[in-house]
Amino acid sequence: MPSLVWPSPPGTTRINSSLEGDYDPDSLSLSGYQRPKVNWYPGHIAKAERQLSETLKSVDVVIEVRDARAPKATAHPSVGKWTAGRPRVVVLTRMDAVTVRSRESWREAYERLGADRWEEGLGGEERNRNAQLRKERSKYDDDGSDLVMGGGEEGVEEVLFVDAKRGQGTHAISRAVYRAGRHVNERRNRRGLNDRSLRVGIIGFPNVGKSALINRLLGRKRARTANTPGITRSLQWIRVATDKYSTSASGSGSGGGNRSSNTRKKGFELLDSPGIIPSDMLDQNDALLLAACNSVGVGAYDNQAVAAYLCDRIQSLVLMGEKTGSNVAAPKWREKCIERYGFDPLKQLSEQNIAARWGSENTDGSASTWIAWAAANRDRVPTGEDMLFIVADNTCRGDPENAARKILQDFRTGRMGPVALQLAPESEGDDGQTHVDHSVGKDGLDVRVVASPTDMKRAAEEQERMKKEEIEQRAQAAMAAAKERGLNLPPVMESAGKNGEGVEEEESVQKPAESEVGRGLFDGW
Repeated sequence: MPSLVWPSPPGTTRINSSLEGDYDPDSLSLSGYQRPKVNWYPGHIAKAERQLSETLKSVDVVIEVRDARAPKATAHPSVGKWTAGRPRVVVLTRMDAVTVRSRESWREAYERLGADRWEEGLGGEERNRNAQLRKERSKYDDDGSDLVMGGGEEGVEEVLFVDAKRGQGTHAISRAVYRAGRHVNERRNRRGLNDRSLRVGIIGFPNVGKSALINRLLGRKRARTANTPGITRSLQWIRVATDKYSTSASGSGSGGGNRSSNTRKKGFELLDSPGIIPSDMLDQNDALLLAACNSVGVGAYDNQAVAAYLCDRIQSLVLMGEKTGSNVAAPKWREKCIERYGFDPLKQLSEQNIAARWGSENTDGSASTWIAWAAANRDRVPTGEDMLFIVADNTCRGDPENAARKILQDFRTGRMGPVALQLAPESEGDDGQTHVDHSVGKDGLDVRVVASPTDMKRAAEEQERMKKEEIEQRAQAAMAAAKERGLNLPPVMESAGKNGEGVEEEESVQKPAESEVGRGLFDGW
């Protein structure tokens, strides 16, 4: 006898995603449950955002830090407005958490399309500041190279991948900062002034590695760090000293360049800022990815919902990779699931030794109905919720909350191997990332799962209730409209009860006089 499937507990929500708008996070499941939104905007972030817009006006170069596992989700849409008129360097941290092919695909996409292609549109003032920056820099670029990534009008200077914990790639940041801000001291030298330290602002989402990056640039632990969002709660300036001498940073075609090669390179001052996150995260799919990457507070999301979404997301990416023959996103995820959790996430449930799970609530369905439901769900791969409860029973004694924490912790610490949650876009119409195919219907339910008898009964009751409410609302609206026009509608007659209730009320209603019949029906016409 084939093993029964692992259906999700009746009455639970199907946690899935759709990046093209097919799935509405506000939609209800068959049980009538609405998934709560992920939104986190504490007071210190609101205060820092107000201060940052003013403080960034005094910086020379801006470093925007993103997470290489989810570059699109960790790109703030308002950065382009805040940094208008200043060169920007985009740094993607945790390069060790993604594959080399994933990094190269994102680098190529940013160079071709621009790292700021999908940000909010700039107004006239911001565009004028960018135009003035390009004009000012062109005066001091001896080789005439004032290139912007992707050829965009408001593009960034450079895109770098670093590992802030181990220090890999951090030296390239200092060179990129000096290249982006060399026009500052060139202008001072032509005016007869001495060089000054460059002022560099570092901004990004919470817990993307800003403070760890600063400590690497300093060579010592100066900024407080932890694998928790909200550690840095205020703006602070930190000076980075250097003993190096510049080596023809501004070219060798002019006197300014020769003088620059003989002058000592000043250090730069770093502005460490709290993580900035939008006050209202409209894209809840990106919000769930931020929760999985531990970039929002733990009180803003449900661990089980995020863990189930994470499993379903990675599974979809792996299945896409198998179709194309290139598993760029998570090449070791399937192997690690078998090793750590004891099940294959890509095999049909009927091929695995998994016990049936019916849920703990009472149902009105007969045993034969539930067995038929299990048979209908047998030949499919597990969903995100299926994987959550499988991990719970195999490793956490049936506790789904502990299983969710285990899944999230394994992902955040890299125990599942390199995992990229978002793929690089291929064209401008990809909305910042490649579309990921999901088995999700327009109602947000996984099409692989056949609805249970309890879900179907609840859905029918919910539809009947909504239909009655609609009829009552229409009747009340009609009565209100008639009253406004001065129409006298006949009294509402209720049906008689079982014991003759309502008969006396019907008899007590006086029959209108013949002269009163039809009065008021045509008043005001």
